[in-house]
Amino acid sequence: MAVIVFKKIPVLKSVNPKSSPAIQQMDVKRKLIEERLQRQLKERGIKLYAFLKPMFSRLGLAIRRGYQSLIDAEEKYRHKVLKSSFKDNVLKEQKISELLQTAESLVLEEKYNEAEQAYIEALTIDDKDYDAYKGLAKMYMLNKDYKHAKETFEFLMNLNQDDPFIYRSLGEIAANKGDLKTAEDGYLKSLELDNKEITSYLDLAEVYLHLDEPQKSFEILSQAAALEPRNPKVLDFLIEISIILEDKVAARKAYHQLQESNPENKKLKEFKERIEKL
Repeated sequence: MAVIVFKKIPVLKSVNPKSSPAIQQMDVKRKLIEERLQRQLKERGIKLYAFLKPMFSRLGLAIRRGYQSLIDAEEKYRHKVLKSSFKDNVLKEQKISELLQTAESLVLEEKYNEAEQAYIEALTIDDKDYDAYKGLAKMYMLNKDYKHAKETFEFLMNLNQDDPFIYRSLGEIAANKGDLKTAEDGYLKSLELDNKEITSYLDLAEVYLHLDEPQKSFEILSQAAALEPRNPKVLDFLIEISIILEDKVAARKAYHQLQESNPENKKLKEFKERIEKL
């Protein structure tokens, strides 16, 4: 038997199990079953999708509508809040404006206590209203209440550091107190921010005159005259300083300018006599 098997080994090696008709038939059946199963799953999936699609569509539409409703509700609420806020702000501004007008009228009538109350009432509505603080500070200045004026102007600097009026007013307060160096600093800062305000030039020239620095006063007034060559106050002061400095040429020039701009000036005759004596 061993000899027979040994002799048949080459034949056995050449046999392919898959070539067996029975095995091939089993493979075909397996493939047919797999394909049938895939087709059935696909067909059922299509049918299920077709069945569920309307439901999903309705669900998706309901979700989108719900989401849009939320957005619309939020937008409506936001507009309502903004509208209410805007209305409140407008009413506040109107009330503050009315109070400031009332306060200004009272200041003109020199009813300073009542004016102060109006300004403070405006500040209770808006504690950072710049115009209310500024009006209040001006009122204190007119009433010569320099202590409260100084405090108010210094507070205003926290709200706006670039308002030349604040520094000019602080310079005026310092000058009234006799603090001329502080007054000089205030006027110089004011001119740094606004070099076209003639009042600052005149006040600074006055400070230099009191500091016994007439040359500086002359230089400042010359700058003012260059800006407003027909301003009687500037020319009047410039003539005075030129006479003090014994500058006959400058005095005559300023005199002729004053004569042209204000021929009815009662000081012209006196100026002419003083200039001729130089």
